[in-house]
Amino acid sequence: MSQRTLKTLLMISFAVNVLVAGAVGGFFGSGRHKDLRLDHVSMAQEVRPRAPSLGLGPLLRAMDRKDRRELGRLFQDAQAKNGGMSRDAREAMNTQLVQAVGAIPFDDVAVLAVMEAGWFEISRRSEVARKVWVEKVATMSPEARAELAESLLRGRK
Repeated sequence: MSQRTLKTLLMISFAVNVLVAGAVGGFFGSGRHKDLRLDHVSMAQEVRPRAPSLGLGPLLRAMDRKDRRELGRLFQDAQAKNGGMSRDAREAMNTQLVQAVGAIPFDDVAVLAVMEAGWFEISRRSEVARKVWVEKVATMSPEARAELAESLLRGRK
């Protein structure tokens, strides 16, 4: 292959690469990639109706930063009043779980007992968090609640 042909092929290859890079960069730079949500499209290509999740995470993300910070303080206060589990108690529970899992012979009842105690604590904390969230939303103005409802419909911020 001659040197002139090689230079021509390299220039064509470079031009194609620049076009592809420009197309990909333009697609992601325009923000249109955010509209492609394959997890919300069924096999028939029908868009599923969007509804808020009832998990606490999406409910918190829908709130503005100031309200989330205040909610965090309220949650800490509520945990302190309701006798939240201390760091030492959590570490003791983790130690119990490690010992139960590593025990010879393996005692599935002991492992389940430690796990149940942990799930009970998680459930209790979750209940406190839900109550605090509802109390916070109850104190919001109707306009702020309407904005929160709209944010829940739109999804993640």
